Amino acid sequence: MPIEQGEGASTAGVYLIQGSAIGHDRAYGAVLTLSLIDGQAVDVDVLVTRNGQIQEMVKVHTGIRAVSLRSSAISASEVSVSLRRLLWPEYRFRQLRRVVPVFFRQTKQRRARAGLRLGTLFTNLNYAYNVSCRFRANAYMRSYADWHAEFYSVSPEDRHLMQKYMRHWQRPPHFQVIILGHDSNGKIEDPAIESSLDNQIYPHFSRLRLPYEGWEQRLLDLSMASSRDFALANQAVHGPSWTIILRNGTQLSEAALFWLAHTISGDSTGKLGVVYADHDTVGVDGKFSNPAFKPDWSAELLRSTNYIGDAFAWHTRPLAGIWDAVQAATLSVDGALHSLLLALTADTPGVGHAHAPLWHLDNSRRKIDCIDDTETSQIVTAHLQRLGIKAVASAAGQGRCHVRYALPTSLPLVTIVIPTRDGLAHLRRCIDSLLKKTTYPEYEIIVMDNQSAQPETLAYLRTIETISTVRVLSFDEPFNYSKINNHAIRHAKGELICLLNNDTEVISPDWLAEMTSLVLQKGVGAVGAKLLYDNDTVQHGGDTVGPGGCANHLHTGINRDEPGYCGRAVVAQDLSAVTAACLLTHKSLYVSLGGLNETHLTVAFNDVDFCLRIRECGLRVLWTPHALLYHHESITRGRDTSPAQILRARAEVDYMRTRWAHLMHHDPFYNPNLNYQQPDFSLSGMPHVTLPWRGKLAR
Repeated sequence: MPIEQGEGASTAGVYLIQGSAIGHDRAYGAVLTLSLIDGQAVDVDVLVTRNGQIQEMVKVHTGIRAVSLRSSAISASEVSVSLRRLLWPEYRFRQLRRVVPVFFRQTKQRRARAGLRLGTLFTNLNYAYNVSCRFRANAYMRSYADWHAEFYSVSPEDRHLMQKYMRHWQRPPHFQVIILGHDSNGKIEDPAIESSLDNQIYPHFSRLRLPYEGWEQRLLDLSMASSRDFALANQAVHGPSWTIILRNGTQLSEAALFWLAHTISGDSTGKLGVVYADHDTVGVDGKFSNPAFKPDWSAELLRSTNYIGDAFAWHTRPLAGIWDAVQAATLSVDGALHSLLLALTADTPGVGHAHAPLWHLDNSRRKIDCIDDTETSQIVTAHLQRLGIKAVASAAGQGRCHVRYALPTSLPLVTIVIPTRDGLAHLRRCIDSLLKKTTYPEYEIIVMDNQSAQPETLAYLRTIETISTVRVLSFDEPFNYSKINNHAIRHAKGELICLLNNDTEVISPDWLAEMTSLVLQKGVGAVGAKLLYDNDTVQHGGDTVGPGGCANHLHTGINRDEPGYCGRAVVAQDLSAVTAACLLTHKSLYVSLGGLNETHLTVAFNDVDFCLRIRECGLRVLWTPHALLYHHESITRGRDTSPAQILRARAEVDYMRTRWAHLMHHDPFYNPNLNYQQPDFSLSGMPHVTLPWRGKLAR
């Protein structure tokens, strides 16, 4: 890595490290290692900004001999740095200049967790500066084991606070912990599972051991007896009863039951029936690794794959009538738990999520009884049949399935709206692919011509107007994406509306049938597709709100068939938003919500805003990878460069940050333990999670 050392680099002091990375347009976290003259090394977390700039300060006790960089996003050969020794006044000024704006951008809870208070700026500016740098980069560059130790290890002070906190609970929940054994006597061959229960800070639980053989029927019988016995108990003293299943190879964090109890006690609606947590694995070296930071409750994702896994508890109630123990007995343990989760979540209006890695899975000790894709599809198909939903689930990879919902006999008409201004090559390819590949028969196309001027384009528009399913409407006003689409919808004949970019191309012929079958499901307001760049990498895997500063695409840049984070790039799921480059919704809903925001969001984020308004009125937004299209132009789309464009773009971002401020630090489908600098599913440099024993007391 090229290094330009400024004057005095061989002496002790404070150094300003400045650098630039070549060929990158996204922010990344990195670690600069300073090799000192005395043989020691200092690691410095740095942020490589979106325009490739690095600027950081470090204090060293001796001179710097060499600098190296470590990052998964960039290589050392792409970076050059320079070092300049700072005088003390400039050092303090630069610290304050970074700390003050970063400090006031954080929530009170996040600052409190980091031990950062206003007084810290005066009493310990160095600490405040270091924390502010972490907030700014928001990415953790060291191992997960280090990250877990820093943010989720339990200190003596934490234990004291938990004990103090619990004294205020009037009716704390009681957990019935069922431990699955390996033999007919229920003998536990894994002492770690018992040890983790012995270490629980939360005291209100009991344990019961069941053998693997026939555990499904025993659980069913137990649910009946437990519910009856609990009904006879003094509920004024004992809180609600909850059940947890643990099997060999599972360890609980010592704060696990406390965290679950806090989540349950904080439910003001009284509707919570299932609570789940994040988990990680225990490596052969005994260190934690491979965390699974899950989204909040997604019914569609659970139908596609058991994203919750073992890490859940449920409000104890009779399982007869909602769970088929006979079918479960024919399944693997993983399959039976997936079947149980589907039944429990379908039978409760509330599913909670504890945003912390409370389950630690030691796969070397776990029962080797893994679910396969065929078993998953059978489980989900049977579940949907019990609910009276006409659908069939087909195998789609290890532990995953593709739910194909039945279309009605009378198919709804879909109006496909395509705005365009010249760009004939893109438009022609888009229209041709629609007409030649789309197997869904009931659709019409409205091409919105926004001041096309090229003779070839105008001639093509006259040609396609002769096709019975195509209409061309003129929009002779300055470009306003929202207004163009709103105008088109007023002329749409379809019951359903598909917003589609003119630079898309159909790949999967059943794309529209797939999206239509999903949007017709009860409670679904919009559906988005999986979009690819020309090079068969992912352009759009759904949208998230907050990461990147406002809203951003998920899984951008991974290969077409890569599973993505926790397999989420290849399964249908609930999300906060999807792109209008290919979005299907109900015309009646579109009209009732006032369409896209043509006042504040004329170019960007209008689709995200629309989806968030759909969710705000209680409907769901789904994304499916089984509707597949190319999105050709977006990989080379230019930035806003003129003063007017920059001003408009900033105004749109400001509007979104204000209108949807409550989501900017916690998109329900992007875990708050993950990096919010950009949606790459890396670890957050400072999680947006308040430790429950340090937060507001829930009685």
